[in-house]
Amino acid sequence: MGHIEFHQVSKRFENGFEALHRVSATFEEGSMSFLTGHSGAGKSTFLRLLLCLDRPTRGQILVNGINVTQLSSSRLPYYRQHLGAVFQDHHLLSQRTIYDNVAIPLRVAGMKERDIGRRVRAALTRVDLLSKERLLPAHLSTGEQQRVGIARAVVTRPKILLADEPTGNLDPQLSRDIMELFRQFNQVGTTVIIASHDRDLIEDMGERIVELANGSITRDSRGPAAQAQSDTLAVT
Repeated sequence: MGHIEFHQVSKRFENGFEALHRVSATFEEGSMSFLTGHSGAGKSTFLRLLLCLDRPTRGQILVNGINVTQLSSSRLPYYRQHLGAVFQDHHLLSQRTIYDNVAIPLRVAGMKERDIGRRVRAALTRVDLLSKERLLPAHLSTGEQQRVGIARAVVTRPKILLADEPTGNLDPQLSRDIMELFRQFNQVGTTVIIASHDRDLIEDMGERIVELANGSITRDSRGPAAQAQSDTLAVT
């Protein structure tokens, strides 16, 4: 699970604002892509529709051939188990330890505690925070708190990882570190889509960039890294 297709997707809210207008795009399994555009261009709506937090007004969103816009409420939790999401505001529980914050998705899924411990510590190791698992979020820097949010998003080993402005509150070096962390997850096969307004940073990443303006795609370019991946797949 990781192949994503948007087919003529539009989203109009009750106040009449059309956040997306007839958007069509395909994201191959195991790819890494960036959504960019001005504030209000439709980036967050794009991700919310993929997470099924909102439903499109028209069009279809297919994930591995399944039309997720028609999933029943009972099937949504199973679908979301395959998704990881990171936001600019990481929403950590201030009175719970780093370990407990990362463990939340696994406990909600009913996993046994001994298995939770193994998964949580593996995720914290990936973001270089294992030594701080017993601390509260207030004892961590902003960049470290964002990495906890990433650990929580990947602890379920999702096939698709989505991020909405994950570096919005970070300085340039920390932003680059976070983006490289996302690249590491992509390199083990996770489909990654990141919404970001930081044009210089995402241009430097050398991956595919999908630009939105007024709810429509105005640019869809493949950087050197993305093109190299495509060429490799074509050869094999």
